[in-house]
Amino acid sequence: MAGLTMTRRKVVVTDHVFPNLEPERAILDGLADLVVAPSTDPQALLEVCRDADALLNCYARLPPTLVQQLERCAIIARYGIGVDTIPLPTTRDKGIRVTNVPDYCIEEVADHTLALMLALARGLVRGIDQTRAGVWNVAAVAPLHRLRGRTLVLLGFGRIARALGLDILVCDPFVPQDPIAGLGARRVERDEAWEAADILSLHVPLEAETHHVVNAESLARLKPGALLVNTSRGGLVDLPAVCAALASGRLGGAALDVLETEPPTAETWIGTVPNLIVTPHLAFYSEESLVDLQRRTAEEVAPALRGEPALNPVH
Repeated sequence: MAGLTMTRRKVVVTDHVFPNLEPERAILDGLADLVVAPSTDPQALLEVCRDADALLNCYARLPPTLVQQLERCAIIARYGIGVDTIPLPTTRDKGIRVTNVPDYCIEEVADHTLALMLALARGLVRGIDQTRAGVWNVAAVAPLHRLRGRTLVLLGFGRIARALGLDILVCDPFVPQDPIAGLGARRVERDEAWEAADILSLHVPLEAETHHVVNAESLARLKPGALLVNTSRGGLVDLPAVCAALASGRLGGAALDVLETEPPTAETWIGTVPNLIVTPHLAFYSEESLVDLQRRTAEEVAPALRGEPALNPVH
């Protein structure tokens, strides 16, 4: 990587969902010009990113061919926790630093996960739909079961899963027993996880090994009537398999904040599937979390442009 100086540089925002970019501009003022890409089309991105010194990346997927053609990029800073939008083998080969913000929106996603669990367990959506239709009948949302005494299984035990504050079983081969036991949980292997879960909540990154980890085969191993919650990544769930399990009654309910295709197309829209709650990828959101994310992502770029160590390096 070429030596970096304090001269003014070019930082490209590949895409974003924020009301404005004032937090980034404040941090990079005097150090770099902030440029927003006009489109997420790969060719349009390449044209604006080719000579960039740094990229700020939100949801746009960066193809390996694009990264290979970056001429002087020192860092790609991801707005968020997951880095599945960035081709890590290619950035390693190019010597480009990759960072994320591993501990933002923890409370928001944990709260949203709990809200979805409670909405499923208490039949809130079914009850609201019934009353809106003019039906006042508890039997219309039966059966409901008491939440206490049921088993919550967490697939993955990162910061969000640890913030839930429930009695839990944990399936995560990368986390040792001590921190799990220290929070009152018990570690289990995946076979036991599927069979024990009254509620299965997903908290793992999307990788080749976890793509469609919830599928027809794994759903068949859950207890009849079990509940599924996903606030992690849409690609963890085989949506047609979940819809089929809900339609058959095998799965008691599913609450999904993320989908593999967002927004859902007309062909995949699931508005008529029973006992399914879908929220529009909003678990991360609060007014406070947005500003925090923008500020902390930009704070990764400034040290890179000065040749200083990363705060939260992925590699």
